[in-house]
Amino acid sequence: MRFAIFTHVIHYQYEDKYYAYSPYVREMNLWLKYVEEVEVIAPAPQTPSPRRGSFIGDPYKHSSLTFTKIPSFNLLNSKAILESVVKIPIIFFKILGAMRRADHLHLRCPGNIGLLAAIAQIFFPKKTKTVKYAGNWDPKAKQPWTYRLQKWILNNRLLSRNIKVLVYGNWPNQSDNIVPFFTASFSEEEKEPIKKDFSPAYKFIFIGNLVEGKGVFEAIDLIDALKEKGVDAELDIYGDGVLEGFLKAYIQKKELHNVIKLKGRKSLEELKQAYQNAHFVVLLSKSEGWPKALAEGMWYGCIPIATRVSCVPWMLKAPSAPEGVTGEIILAKRGILLNNIHSIKFQKGRQFEFTDSSRDVSRTAFSENGLSEIISLIKNPEKLKQMSLTAQKWSQQYTIERFEKAIREILGKPNPQASNHNREPGTENSQPKTGNRELTTENSQSITDNPKQQSPNNKLRTANPQPTTDKQLRILQLIDTLNPGGAERMAVNLANSLKTEMDASFLCCTREEGMLKEELEDGVGYLFLNKKNSFDLKAFWKLREFIKSERIDLVHAHGTSWFWGVLLKVSGLKIKLVWHDHYGNRLKRGRKNNILINSSKYFDGVLVLSDEQERWAKKTLKRQNITRIPNFIVNQNKVFFKDKKNHNKNFIIVCVANLRKPKNHLNLLKAFRNFSKKETKVCLQLIGNDYNDNYSAELKRFIKNNSLEDKVKIVSGTTKVMAYLNNADLAVLSSDWEALPLSVLEYGLAGLPVITTDVGECSLILKNRGILVSRGEVGELERAMLEYYYNPLKREEDALALQFHIKNNYSLTAVLPKLINFYFSVGEEHDRK
Repeated sequence: MRFAIFTHVIHYQYEDKYYAYSPYVREMNLWLKYVEEVEVIAPAPQTPSPRRGSFIGDPYKHSSLTFTKIPSFNLLNSKAILESVVKIPIIFFKILGAMRRADHLHLRCPGNIGLLAAIAQIFFPKKTKTVKYAGNWDPKAKQPWTYRLQKWILNNRLLSRNIKVLVYGNWPNQSDNIVPFFTASFSEEEKEPIKKDFSPAYKFIFIGNLVEGKGVFEAIDLIDALKEKGVDAELDIYGDGVLEGFLKAYIQKKELHNVIKLKGRKSLEELKQAYQNAHFVVLLSKSEGWPKALAEGMWYGCIPIATRVSCVPWMLKAPSAPEGVTGEIILAKRGILLNNIHSIKFQKGRQFEFTDSSRDVSRTAFSENGLSEIISLIKNPEKLKQMSLTAQKWSQQYTIERFEKAIREILGKPNPQASNHNREPGTENSQPKTGNRELTTENSQSITDNPKQQSPNNKLRTANPQPTTDKQLRILQLIDTLNPGGAERMAVNLANSLKTEMDASFLCCTREEGMLKEELEDGVGYLFLNKKNSFDLKAFWKLREFIKSERIDLVHAHGTSWFWGVLLKVSGLKIKLVWHDHYGNRLKRGRKNNILINSSKYFDGVLVLSDEQERWAKKTLKRQNITRIPNFIVNQNKVFFKDKKNHNKNFIIVCVANLRKPKNHLNLLKAFRNFSKKETKVCLQLIGNDYNDNYSAELKRFIKNNSLEDKVKIVSGTTKVMAYLNNADLAVLSSDWEALPLSVLEYGLAGLPVITTDVGECSLILKNRGILVSRGEVGELERAMLEYYYNPLKREEDALALQFHIKNNYSLTAVLPKLINFYFSVGEEHDRK
């Protein structure tokens, strides 16, 4: 693909490379990773001397880049207009020539070059085009006529064809050309929950160009007004521009030089530190596209204070304002919006010469009522912490990885890595949708409900292989049942996730079907054996013939299904066999299984979940290709961070665990009984299979004998676990032993605070992100419940930290590439034998 970029950004050539404004080039380098040739059409004056530091920017990173220089122009005065009459025809014909040579046209708008390119692209209706409209797309915004003309051309489906115009925000009544988009500054690796101490002195920062319209004078006036009201506030201003000298004089005139500092332009690394140290990020501009400073500040937990322009109300999740509303202060969910800052009334009196009639703070937009609202918020640290957590949770969705993925989708490029597919756990804003209509909006949701093909128990549902990598495997997940459980759910998750990563993906249920069968997705081959015993020859032969006919390379046996995996190899099938150990507490229980140990010589690889399992396997098994790979969560539902406001409802505690003895529900019930005596408006939901055995009967007797029938509910036979978690306030697991419990990962993904016993890998998952208690200790468990109940801020902080940790370390995208690499390593070792 030959990719042509049309932009007004000034470029400089130095040592055979072209440099430009750093944020622009960093973004373009993401686009250029997926094209073979590049032509940049842009202004490029004489190269400045690098010794004088006369340009700041980054170079393009592409091995096949050509540059077409064009003059810049403007229409600001009569002289410039006369010069433009000569320049515009030259520029326009150069643009037309570049468009003829290119396969894909990429326009950077708004701008004068963007306007000419928008007109020129009309003559190339069959060529694919993208437009990055970095300005304010709000149809109601007051803008120069050149901006309005560009927007009209690009939005018009007759004039602009085969085009995607990427705009900030989701605006009504737009054509199909318009695609909501976003941008990003930070990567997944930089995600971390920031807990700010909201105590004086309150640190405000402004980051941006020091030019008219960015609201830097208004930011100074805000600090001045707060100081007048006794608020200990400071402002650091980062950036440079034509107003720098005026700002120094203005700060000096107001005698604010001790609390307001001009820091100059800084590197991104220095700005990161500034964001981390600040409490508020201020941007009171007249117009914006994507206000990068706000998004970056929110990433680090800064509370934004901004004007109601462009997509800012959406970013801050502000309530909709009726037409004509002129309220000065709007407390949004993720920040503070200020209205009317730039009205004529409040601009009267500003004179940059700073004579005796210069600007007076009494003419600012901050009335007594408005200041009172801001000060009231500042004096509420709990509210500030909540707003900070909510702001960073929203911003940290928009990562460079997600941005790059959206770019790939726009360009129609295949996913280059097995790890990057759209199954990341959902948050308040879901992952971008593919297709031409929408890539990301506030309320978009990834579609995960694929209709299931119902097949008789003994029928095969044929797989539809979709190879995506150079080296392919056909993999079968082997599991005894499909009743809800950790091992069973992982087998289903793997079968579904591998269908687009491998040549083909299959699942075989050997003994008993269950509700999880309904979660198998189309494209996964399915076989049910209905075996009657361990040596059911008819069922075994059926499985063997199935593996042969489907040319399966590798059998991934979960739990006790390893036995039939070994029989398949002994019978002469040329397959690789991986055993997945889901069982915890092997070392402590001292349990030996001689048949398993002796049969392990047939394993080509062993997967374990915990350190304890790994030590047991290396000590005991006759196969040393042992790898530790954690369980993972797939995107089942849209997940929200908890924001409980109805204090009259019951405090809901959930425990997701099948009613089996190792889960020690009785210990949880005893702790809950004591807890419910202190706090009456509480309830407990036990979610898991009820086997109606002696263990279940003991639990029900305890519930009845302690009059807990109205407060404890057993929920059996459901796969809608996330629906219960989304309505809960606290999650608990009281097991006597575990390996790596999937339920704890589900708790974390759902944004819940978590209490678990200190077993298996629970301490590694919860480290400083939840409460660990000793197994069997009723008093510890009760105290942990009370601690979370009485401390909502701790609930929210721990839940957010755990959710970040789960998404970064136990998501599909984090774990699946490791598993695929293990599969291939098993295959290579098998081939060497």
